[in-house]
Amino acid sequence: MIFDPGKFSADAFYSLLIQVIIPRPIAWVLTLNPNRSYNVAPFSFFNGVASEPPLLMISIGWKDNSTRKDSWVNIEERNEFVVHIPPGEMAKSVVATSQALPFNVSEADLAELKTVSVEGELLPRLLGPKAALFCRKHKIIEVGNDRQGLILGEIKRIWVDDGAVESREGKFSIDPMKLNPLTRLGGLGYGLLGKVFNLTRPK
Repeated sequence: MIFDPGKFSADAFYSLLIQVIIPRPIAWVLTLNPNRSYNVAPFSFFNGVASEPPLLMISIGWKDNSTRKDSWVNIEERNEFVVHIPPGEMAKSVVATSQALPFNVSEADLAELKTVSVEGELLPRLLGPKAALFCRKHKIIEVGNDRQGLILGEIKRIWVDDGAVESREGKFSIDPMKLNPLTRLGGLGYGLLGKVFNLTRPK
């Protein structure tokens, strides 16, 4: 079956798109509100895009026709943000932070999330996730007819829980099962890692 975007509304085609591009990693983003409280929100249009400098991408939309989402505003105005890889056991908290709230109202407070200070960083990390990427705004590009905000962030540091890191002969590996990443599917769907296997790349 062929789905032509010209034959669907933007919302209808978006619904198809997010059911096909699966699973998507979730960026659980912490930013600082003007009143010094913490905004926390999940975004599943997210991935790494460059290694030197290390850059990641998050695509963030609008609350309505005239108001950008709080995470976008906070990153644009204050530059710093923290991307967490949310674990499956925190799925309900992730969903709780997805609701639209008035500006300056803290999702972290609403969802009763706790934070941990990190030496040398302006922002804390959330307690619970096993990985957090401390980022600085690199560039924001508005894309598409609906002017989606393509947020490029430079990764300054990565924190990973010691229990998920293995070191052998000076090389580090991170156990994906210990991270237990929550992933996004279409509609109301979420997923977890299933079977994990290794393959050798051809020379």
